[in-house]
Amino acid sequence: MEKWMAVFDDMRFEDVKFNIIDDLKIEVLFLKRRKKMNGTVLKFNDFTKVYKVSLDDGTEFAIVDFHEMDAFFENNNILFQNRKGLHKEIKRYIEFSLS
Repeated sequence: MEKWMAVFDDMRFEDVKFNIIDDLKIEVLFLKRRKKMNGTVLKFNDFTKVYKVSLDDGTEFAIVDFHEMDAFFENNNILFQNRKGLHKEIKRYIEFSLS
């Protein structure tokens, strides 16, 4: 089961659901705010389940399946000492997935 999260550059996370329309157009629903926004998929990796998105208002962020990312961390014995270490590994995972 997937758990999609928007990950912003300041490492703020938000639960989201999304629909991809016409290959690169995307509709994102921010669940907590109950706000639906439209945008464009800039890059994506179906294997690691990471999407780089730009909303129509110019906001850019990544959408990540946290279950997939957590499994990757466990399978590769990636451990974090603190929140800063976790944030660094999440950024590395996103950058690796989209490069």
